[in-house]
Amino acid sequence: MINKTEQLENVKKEITFESEGFYPGLADEENKTVLINLFNNIIDEFISGVENNFNDKDYVNLISKNVIRFDTYNLDTEDREYICSSFEKIMDAVDLGSSDGILNKWMYGFDIS
Repeated sequence: MINKTEQLENVKKEITFESEGFYPGLADEENKTVLINLFNNIIDEFISGVENNFNDKDYVNLISKNVIRFDTYNLDTEDREYICSSFEKIMDAVDLGSSDGILNKWMYGFDIS
């Protein structure tokens, strides 16, 4: 069975900001490498969390701290949805069932929880 660290490493490979499904790809191509590197660094923080036996609250704090790092980029709705979906893949890898409304609030500006 694949462990959490391996799952997170696999998520790194999946985050490309390339066109897939309904996602048209990153609107601002110039930011692609920067955003991929940002996600790789975030995933590294989650890997460190796995190694340090983080609990759900610790992982939620990591999401809260990191999702706002994307606010400095000119992202359209599809890009923001892609970012939320990528965080959900990270959450799945560490068995985190909820971001406690953080992703929803970042995406839509309000909390539905």
